[in-house]
Amino acid sequence: MDSKRHQLHFPIPGQRIFRSMLAIWLCFLIYLLRGRTGMPFYSAIAALQCLQPNTRAMRPVARRRVIGTFVGAFWGLIALLLETELISDGMPDYGVHVLLIGLFAGLVLYFTVLLKISDAAYFSTVVMLSITVNHIGDANPYLFVLHRVVDTLIGVVVAELINRLHLPRSRNTDTLFLSGLNPALLGKANKLSPYAKVELNRLIEDGAKFSISTMQTPATVRELMEGVNLPCPVIAMDGAALYDMKKREFLEVVELSDAQALRIADYLEARGLPFFVNTLEAHAVLVRYSELKNEAIRQLYEEKRQSPYRNFVPYRREDLKNVIYFMVLAPEAEVEAAAEALRRQPWFGEVRLAHDGMKERDGYACLKICSAEALRERMIVKLEERLGTKQTVVFSSVPGGGDVVIPDADKDRMVHELKWRFEPVDLRGWRNIFRW
Repeated sequence: MDSKRHQLHFPIPGQRIFRSMLAIWLCFLIYLLRGRTGMPFYSAIAALQCLQPNTRAMRPVARRRVIGTFVGAFWGLIALLLETELISDGMPDYGVHVLLIGLFAGLVLYFTVLLKISDAAYFSTVVMLSITVNHIGDANPYLFVLHRVVDTLIGVVVAELINRLHLPRSRNTDTLFLSGLNPALLGKANKLSPYAKVELNRLIEDGAKFSISTMQTPATVRELMEGVNLPCPVIAMDGAALYDMKKREFLEVVELSDAQALRIADYLEARGLPFFVNTLEAHAVLVRYSELKNEAIRQLYEEKRQSPYRNFVPYRREDLKNVIYFMVLAPEAEVEAAAEALRRQPWFGEVRLAHDGMKERDGYACLKICSAEALRERMIVKLEERLGTKQTVVFSSVPGGGDVVIPDADKDRMVHELKWRFEPVDLRGWRNIFRW
């Protein structure tokens, strides 16, 4: 038995842990500087709640925390004053205490609904409860409520400062960073890790020109990169298209001519091969499907047609206009024979083949046919011109597929490599220590 399987691997603590520690220390330091006035516990709680992976994500949390504090403090003070008055009149305090807590919790929730700030309802109720549950009978309720508000605001400000504090780093904004939708980025599960999403968004927000270059359609990019902001256009369909994910429009497209599309359709139909045809109409890709002759292509159709980003329609010869590529999915032997015969056609120089084994569908293979002008290298040049970058770094999972080879996404090595190349620690980047 391999003893390595039983070894414990402790991950390196991330920045979130160190930032949380620093936030707590600062909250208690401020408490000491204030002459031990207030309760640093509330400052620390507010700071920990507001600390987020990036400043943009922090803003709504801080907003809810501040609004909730003021609303909860207001109603908590009213409850304290009312209860103190009732106690002074000799009324039973415990039963009244319980009734008032429930009543004012309802009032706080209703108040947030009236003001259309229901996203702050939780924080408002927590603040109200923290005031009323443990501080009935305080000699000066105004003073406690004031400290409660001030302590919370201190925590929010501390979190804001720490969120904006970074190591000095220089930023390589003249480089385009490209990754495929491959194991280097997505891993074995074909899914981005939570860390990768957070870090990619932060790097992009800080100016990294990061994008995707893939054989897949923009619909697949949107699905697999969900939650990641991609302001740079993506290279889709193996260099046949340049697509703006924000505007949802094609910036560059290399299509097959109508004559080429008809020749390919005739060739595939003559061999009895089932296929999809991707055509472009008003910035929308229509996926036209021929007869679904085998289990693999039927399964793929059923999987993909559920997506809101795809539009499937039956194939008709008269609709072969603005064709981007054909995709065949058939038994591997048939696809190999069709590809070999296609290479002997007199017009083969006008098209390009992309041939991938479908490992998840044993015995079947996928063959894509597009224009010979549809090349990733050409589209990278067009993307560089649009972004004004001077060089491109391509991350790949296979040797020879790019500038940086990362076999898999284990421990998010591709994201770490991107971070190191985009913003290496450098004292010359002292201006970036504090980010507004």
